[in-house]
Amino acid sequence: MTPGRVVVRLQPGCSDGDPLHVPASGTHTQINPPTLYLEKIGQLWMEQCGSAQSGVHYILEALPTGYTMWQRPRPSDPKCFDKYLFGHPSHKKFDSPNRFFPHFGYLMNNGGNSIGCPCTVCRGPPRAMSNSSRPRSSASSSNVSASASFSSRPNSAHRVQPTPVPPLVIISQPAAQGRPKKLSPGLDMTRTDQDGTPDVYRNLVEKLRSHKCIDQPIQEPLSPDWRAEQESIPKLLQTLRSQDQWIPRNGDIIMFIRHLADGVAVTRHDITNELCLYDEQTDEFLDVPRWEAGLVTEVAQTPTTDLLDSTKNSNGSCSDMRVELIPHPNNPDKSLSKRYKYISLRQSRPFFLWKELLHHVDQDLWHPSIKNALALTSTLSLMGKHRFRGTWPEATIYCHGIFVGSEMLAVGDTVRLLPTKSDQAVCTDIMSIKSIRLKWSNLDKASTDDYDEGRPFNSAIWLYGCAYTSDASRSDKRWVSDAPIPRAAQDYGDFYPLHPPDKELAIPYARVAGRLHERNAMAQLLGYDSDDIVTLSLDLGRRALIDARAFSRKNNERISQTADATWYWGDDRAEALGLRTINGLDVSRFNQEHDVKALRKQYRILDAANANEDESEDVKPSLDNAFGGRLQRFMAPTLPVRAAKPRESGHNKHDGKKRGRVVDLEDDFEDEIRQHTQVINRQVPSVKKTKVMVVID
Repeated sequence: MTPGRVVVRLQPGCSDGDPLHVPASGTHTQINPPTLYLEKIGQLWMEQCGSAQSGVHYILEALPTGYTMWQRPRPSDPKCFDKYLFGHPSHKKFDSPNRFFPHFGYLMNNGGNSIGCPCTVCRGPPRAMSNSSRPRSSASSSNVSASASFSSRPNSAHRVQPTPVPPLVIISQPAAQGRPKKLSPGLDMTRTDQDGTPDVYRNLVEKLRSHKCIDQPIQEPLSPDWRAEQESIPKLLQTLRSQDQWIPRNGDIIMFIRHLADGVAVTRHDITNELCLYDEQTDEFLDVPRWEAGLVTEVAQTPTTDLLDSTKNSNGSCSDMRVELIPHPNNPDKSLSKRYKYISLRQSRPFFLWKELLHHVDQDLWHPSIKNALALTSTLSLMGKHRFRGTWPEATIYCHGIFVGSEMLAVGDTVRLLPTKSDQAVCTDIMSIKSIRLKWSNLDKASTDDYDEGRPFNSAIWLYGCAYTSDASRSDKRWVSDAPIPRAAQDYGDFYPLHPPDKELAIPYARVAGRLHERNAMAQLLGYDSDDIVTLSLDLGRRALIDARAFSRKNNERISQTADATWYWGDDRAEALGLRTINGLDVSRFNQEHDVKALRKQYRILDAANANEDESEDVKPSLDNAFGGRLQRFMAPTLPVRAAKPRESGHNKHDGKKRGRVVDLEDDFEDEIRQHTQVINRQVPSVKKTKVMVVID
């Protein structure tokens, strides 16, 4: 090493890099090592941290995983070379270390999550959307796919690299005579739903069929639901990143006490060991709490310390969350969901503790909402589908989150994993989620018509991440790294890696037992001593979860009346739970004021106006600003866009009528699907694996 030079270490996992993003073969040459970026970024980072010392030069140990440096001769002067950094997930390149540094700093400070990154590539610089700013070539304007779905209206905008909300503007320079521009999948009206919104997923599949290999963001500029989520989901993910995992989230099902007076706490009885109401002023134990089950539809905003204070009464303020009772999925009368209550956090408990909370209560005395909620434990839905990547005939859709049973899981969460073998009787494993993927296979054998009776394609949901175990015998000393264990696991004792540091674990969604709730919070919620390692273990609530899923399969008709069915997969959370109203408002498919055509006209006006003001890349019209926000959605867009047709399968074959399918995991402990857990290489992409469920891109 050069004297006076210090190597700067990267934070573990601080990358969003895409190793597939490289220049076309023959156009560039790779620069390895990328000294220009290593030296400049290393120096800037140390200076920003305030750790730089005079006379000392700094250099990064490496670029974040997936990023590579390339150069090409300058067209105007072949003796000069222009250098670029490839690897950004949007497939846009950086042209200098100074432009890359804000992105690098954001990754280092946020564990590799680029949601909300202020760099010019993530957000886009304000600039005029003139003809010259739109990439085009003779090939792109004249090479029309053989599929009719990609050649539609002439003079329509064709965005080679779509921005988060592509504006609908007219390109003045015409395409080749008689050859219309190809539309992006989100604008192609060849296939639409009942509202006239393009079926972006079918369009993407057809594009994959034609191009054989594609990787692009999922954008639906003509969908009001999608446009609204471009504002809500990034804010949600930003909040979850800094929030404890035990705190209820929008869409969670929880146990709650409707009335809890000031000065009355829920604590464990000294003699019976039951959870009882306790009057702190009179120092007396009262009755057993009356528990109900409800859906969180508004979350509390005040700090956790305030929300757990027994002197804080619920009054509908920002310190409370709104909870609506759960109707039964088999009952067409959904009016029970209109009964709501604003409660404080101290009145709530995670739903997976239902057996612990009701242990001494006769079932005849349970509130009806509890069995209603149990009937929904074997339901799931995806949220935030944001990227489509595939190599024909397989494709992967990347998602920001997933609802499994009573809980919402997001990328970045730490989850508990159910045991995989009969001799592993308890939960010992956890995983920090790095990606949530919906995988499609056998697309070449499937019918091209969604509504005929042709052969379906296969669909499966997998979660990828870094896994750890509390059982040292199941780890290997060679797998030890400097990476810290997840924050939520820090009070549960020692953890050991379950795989080498350059690999990830891939699991089916059914193996997830739920979010790992912080131990100190669980001790307070259950009235146990935080040092009680037996009760407050990773295995807490496992048996109750398995029993709840079994109850759901027998009592949810959407599952029980389908042969070999064990899960119901809804297009969104509201459909999975069988709801029609949330917060007193109709969800989109039941909203009589759902005028998508009128909204779409408003969007075109907004897009055109912003394009003229040279701010098109920052345009994200909100449903709150259009028609008073009357179009109601709940956490997730539909997939596909047939809103009235549910999909129910987590590993299924899609029939031609788009009706709900169910997941065949016929085993009380789901051992069969858990055996599909894979340890995979997270650095080297593998695009063709015909006999393995997990494909790493």
